[in-house]
This record gives sequence, C-alpha cells and structure tokens, in this order.
Amino acid sequence: MKSIQHLLRLSIVVAATLAGASAAAANLTVLTAWYGQSCNTQHGNVTAHMKSRCDGKETCQYVVDAVQLGDPAPGCAKNLVVLYACQGNASVRLSQVGAEANGKTVALTCTP
Repeated sequence: MKSIQHLLRLSIVVAATLAGASAAAANLTVLTAWYGQSCNTQHGNVTAHMKSRCDGKETCQYVVDAVQLGDPAPGCAKNLVVLYACQGNASVRLSQVGAEANGKTVALTCTP
C-alpha cells in the first residue's frame, strides 16, 4: 500500500508550480483523491470527480457518496484521502476521512 508521505512527495512539483501563480483568492486545486486507499485500490481513482467539485474554490465541503463514486473494493471499508494545494502557497495539504467514508464529509480549505 502506498503511503501518504509517498503521495506528498509526488505532489510537491505541482504545488510549487501553483505557488508561483498570482490570484486574489487562494483557490484550491485537488492534486489527487483516492477512495479506498485503506483497501489498496487504484491511486487517484476519484481525482477527476473531486476536481470537478472542488477546484477553484476557497473551501469545499465534499460529502462522500459511494453511489456516485462506485465501489472499487466490495466488502472492504474504504477511506478517502485528498491531497490538494492552494494558489500562492507551496505546501501540499492533506484532508482525509476514515473508513467507512461513505456519507462522511471531507473539508478542503485555502482560507487563512
């Protein structure tokens, strides 16, 4: 199973690029979103879905919905791990909810 630290290292280059962007608001960009990391599912399997819901916002309250996301590991309690960055800030942020994540809310924020 890939570790969170490994994912953070993979995201540093993207975050550094975002840090150089100028913007009035610190808008967030989802770098990777992984539903079922606890079950060793495909890394980044819900990145596009999370990006469509959260990119460009200052905050995003995302409710995990297994019906929309599908079930990448039947019979296994899945968590949700999201790595994201904020414009103007080189650090990568982590937000996650434990298994079973279905019905829980993950909060992403770029506000001070």
